Formats: sequence, structure tokens, C-alpha cells
Amino acid sequence: MNIPIMLATIEEYIITSNNLKPDDGFTPHIVSMYQDITNESIFMLKSSEQAAHYAELAVAKKPALIITDIALAESSIPVVVVSDFAAVANQLIRLLYDDAISRLKFIAVTGTNGKTTTSHMIAKLLTCSGQKTGIIGTLGIFDCHYHKLDFNHSTQTTPMYFELAEIIKYFAEEAYDYIVYEATSIALDQQRTDFISNDLAVFTNFSPEHLEYHGTMASYLQAKLRLDALSKDNIVNMDTREYHSLAQGPFHFSSNADTYYQFNLHDDYIDLKVGSEQHRLYPSFFGEHNYINISTSVFALHKLGFPINQLLKYAGEVQPPVHRFEVLDIQGYEFILDFAHTPVAVNESIHNALKYAARQQKNLNVMVTGIGLRGFDKIMLTVKQLPPGVHQLMLAAEQVGYVEPETIMTTMIDHLTDCYNSDHVLSSPSRKEGISQLIKATDPAEDIILLTGINEPQHFRGSTIEHDDQQYIKQLLCDH
Repeated sequence: MNIPIMLATIEEYIITSNNLKPDDGFTPHIVSMYQDITNESIFMLKSSEQAAHYAELAVAKKPALIITDIALAESSIPVVVVSDFAAVANQLIRLLYDDAISRLKFIAVTGTNGKTTTSHMIAKLLTCSGQKTGIIGTLGIFDCHYHKLDFNHSTQTTPMYFELAEIIKYFAEEAYDYIVYEATSIALDQQRTDFISNDLAVFTNFSPEHLEYHGTMASYLQAKLRLDALSKDNIVNMDTREYHSLAQGPFHFSSNADTYYQFNLHDDYIDLKVGSEQHRLYPSFFGEHNYINISTSVFALHKLGFPINQLLKYAGEVQPPVHRFEVLDIQGYEFILDFAHTPVAVNESIHNALKYAARQQKNLNVMVTGIGLRGFDKIMLTVKQLPPGVHQLMLAAEQVGYVEPETIMTTMIDHLTDCYNSDHVLSSPSRKEGISQLIKATDPAEDIILLTGINEPQHFRGSTIEHDDQQYIKQLLCDH
């Protein structure tokens, strides 16, 4: 498959081309990430705020060809400018990877909250059921043994076009049965997964998020809804009215509506209804939002034909992924680490942690972070919705961000709900300092600490900022 054949495939989208060289017969490697460019690569450069910078870096690496939807400065590198980047990328992926894609079954999970936990739980249930399953999402790429795989420069959550195709090719060559992946609204809007025909799309919930990208809730929802057209079937949370238009037939789930699948949450167990059958599940973890995620996972796989009793057996054994309402004892301090970083998720996380702390007859100290990259509307909405009952509240800027920490902290304090007063509110310019201060304000005999927010490495202007709450806490407590 050489360059002329590839260009002939996308001919209808080509606007201009220059510096093209006679074909020498080699099969080029197509990449979406400039870090992976070699002189035998075709680099796919999508328009963005950073595109001009990435173009400079790409040209310096001397790829065989750049395909882009922006005008580039003159250089000796062959360039093809196209009218529809996403259509071109998907067409080339189908040309080069169709055999690998056709060998696998796909389950895509979308929603504002719970994508990571639900994806991992579905994959673990599939693995327990004898299906060789890979996972793609926020935590990275995992094999069927739950080992994290190293794929260079894969973006967080839903990878870019050709990086995603390469991951799929790997799993196909390893004779996998399923891939379960997180389908984010941004990836769906950019049509990064349009080349996949999903066996099932799972729609979890919907609340304000990513408006710095989508602009409006209507655009955000429209991006989510695109997943339905890319899927053979779906299962919808009928407690989310925005998804009602997708629900064809009775086989969807709810906590209160008369649906085929229903769940009723209790402190230590979940009552599940499947058609006319009643079942009880005792999970081996904590947190009502995690109870919803395991219920969703069971329902999704039952809809695909897996036996309910088998699924319930395995569901009582699986654990959520790390830092998803994870309860840890670290040198006598009890911590709950939860990735919650949307207004709804933070509110739910605190409610669940307050219930857990009450059962332990302890106070709850909480850290909530404001993330400048995500926009001030989100920060304000988060702190306005914080529930009462927290003993000590730490408001901290995230460990990285595009806005000055002092600006974030001031915004959080100014919009904090009235149920908090200054005697019970702390503030810090960074996640690390916030954790340190909150530990100093905590009596391990009386208090439990909940750390919400992004407790994992983040990408910042092309670099990865490493961070892990658990390791940092261990380091702090060892130093003292």
C-alpha cells in the first residue's frame, strides 16, 4: 500500500498538493502524533490552536508526507491539504486496518461521569466470562491480564485516529475477542472512532462538562448522541432524559422508572431487577456511584447475551479501577481517593464519603480542586453545589493548569456555598500543598480524608506532569 494508492483513495478531499515525490514502493507509517514521526511516516496534522507549532516540530523530523487541513509555510516536505480531515483519516484507517478491525467486537462507553469505572468493570466481567478483552481509556491501555501496555504518545481517554487503529491492530493480532473503550464527547465530535462499528454503546449519564470545547450543552449532547449511529445496539440510563430519544425497545435501565433493567441501591448491596426476576448483589467495594457503575456493567453484558447469574457471581468479586472511590489506610490515616472532577461527580463523591464516615463514626475532611483548564463556569458550579456536613474543606488549585492558581482559588472561595464558613475552609495554590495542609489539619483517630479531582498524571502543553496521590501521601508521611 504505497502513497499514490492512498492518495487515490482520498482524491475527492484533496484541495492542493505540492512537493510530491515519485513513488518508491514503500508502505509508509501513518501517525497523528508528531512525537512518532520518522522519515518514513505520513503525518496527519489536524487544525487546532497548537497546529502551527506542531507543524514546525513535524517538518524538523522530515516525514515522507504531511496530510493536513490547514495551510502550511513553504518547505521541502511534501504536503497534501484536504477539505475534511476526519473523513480522510477514517477512510485511510479503513483502507489500512479494516482486517484487524473486523476481527474484534467493540463496546463503547460514553457519559459525563463513570466512563472509566464502567469500562473497566465491563472488561473485567468479560474476562471472567472467558472473553479475551482489552481496555482503552483514561487510565491507559490494558490487556486481558489487567497489565498496562505501553503505546507511545497515546492521548488520554480516547486515542487519536491512527494511534487508536494501531492499538486495535495489536489486540487483533493477539486474538482478542473484545475491546471496551471510553468514547469521549471530544473524540466523538472529532470523529476519531467513526471507523468502528460498536456491538454495544453504553450511555451512562449527562451533566455539564467540556463546555470550554463544545461551547453549549446542546453541542455537548449532540456529540454524545453521535455514538448511537456508530453502534449496532445501545443501552441507555433512562434516568437521564437527554438520552431518551436513543432508547428503542424496552431493554434499558433505571433506578426509578419501569424499565426492563432496574437497580435499587443500599449501603451494602444492590437489588437488581432483570425482567420479572429479582436479584441481590453484594459488591466488594464502597460508593453508591460505583454501585451504579457495576449495575450498568451487568445490564450491558446481559443485553449482549451473557447469563445473569454468571455475571452477578463475577460482579461480587471485581474491583473498580484505582482511585475510583478507593479506600486506603496509609500509616494510620484513612483516605478515600476519588477521581471525581465534575460538579455532579464531586457532589456524589462527598455524599457517599459522608455516609461512609458516619458508619465509621468519624468526621470527613475533603479536598476539592479547581481546574483552570476546564473553565470557570465549571469551578463555580462545583463549589456552589458542595453538600453540607464536611468537617474541614480544602479548596486547592489543580497540580497543573492554564490559569494562575490564585485566580482559581479566589473564584472558588467567592462562589462557595453559604453552608461553609471560614473556620472550616482551607485553601492552597496546588494539589500537593493542599494534600499536605489537609493531613496536618486531620486527626487520624477522628477524621477520614476524601481527595477528589484529577489524582493522576496530566498533559500540559505537550508535556506530561507526573503525579500520584497515593505515592505522594506515603512520601509526606514518611518524611514526617
